[in-house]
Amino acid sequence: MPLFNICLILLSSLSHALWNVLTQTSQNSRYFSGLKGLWIIGMGVAGIFILDFKFDHPDLLFWAALSGILHGVYILCLSRAYSNQDISYVYPIARSAPAFVPVFAYFFLGETLSPLTWIAIVIILLAIYVLHFKGRLIHGFKNLWDAILHHDLRWAFYTLALVVAYSLVDKRGMDVFFRHFPDQAFTNGILFFFLESLVGFTLYLIYLFVFNSPGEIFAVWRGEWKKALIAGLATLGSYGLICVVLQFEAVSAVVSLRQTSVLMVVYWGCWKLGEPFGKQRLIAGGLMIFGIGLIGMNNN
Repeated sequence: MPLFNICLILLSSLSHALWNVLTQTSQNSRYFSGLKGLWIIGMGVAGIFILDFKFDHPDLLFWAALSGILHGVYILCLSRAYSNQDISYVYPIARSAPAFVPVFAYFFLGETLSPLTWIAIVIILLAIYVLHFKGRLIHGFKNLWDAILHHDLRWAFYTLALVVAYSLVDKRGMDVFFRHFPDQAFTNGILFFFLESLVGFTLYLIYLFVFNSPGEIFAVWRGEWKKALIAGLATLGSYGLICVVLQFEAVSAVVSLRQTSVLMVVYWGCWKLGEPFGKQRLIAGGLMIFGIGLIGMNNN
């Protein structure tokens, strides 16, 4: 993978870690995500107008709309997860997609899996297991199963499934975008992000106001509008840059290398926010980064 693309992915990872930290530390993660989405919708409308995008490619619009629907549900699940659990616990689970994306990419996108990739998948799954290890090995699998079934903890696993789904859809969408406009890679990435965001955040805002008190929502919004603007810009940087790179690289490699944000967020949660089980979660994050590195090396 060219160094330039790696740098874009690392910058995307930093942006992704930033907006996740801002979301988790909000007074209400669900309301905050809605305000962030409102900022992004405004950016999207302005961006589509400025870039003079013509809505005359049905295949492109289909993938953008599908990505938007998946992202809308993803935002809901992630904000619910952050409302109930520590960021250093939720984020590694939600971002363990490199263990699963290569498998689905093999079946749906024709990307190949090497023995090294399978080893990396096992390591990443082990990292998820370590997150649920609380002192006694025999209880580890039970803790993991309880987490999947738990009313609150299950949201982290729903988020993981959606990350895998929208990663595959985004790759397909960017392939279509690049086929139509092969000479404007950066513009393609930004436009695709804006298109899917218009769908995803509109759906999310409708859900937010139908099932929650508008008064409570606006109370959070008044106090955190600047913070939400920063999160919106970070989200644009995070997903926009990834969409640029997806036009040139295999989704397995891109998703894997992007997860360097795992250690950033785990470090923040354990050391800056004082969340419990710091050593255990740092070990899990380290294992995950090691597995991610193997997949990234294998796709170079």
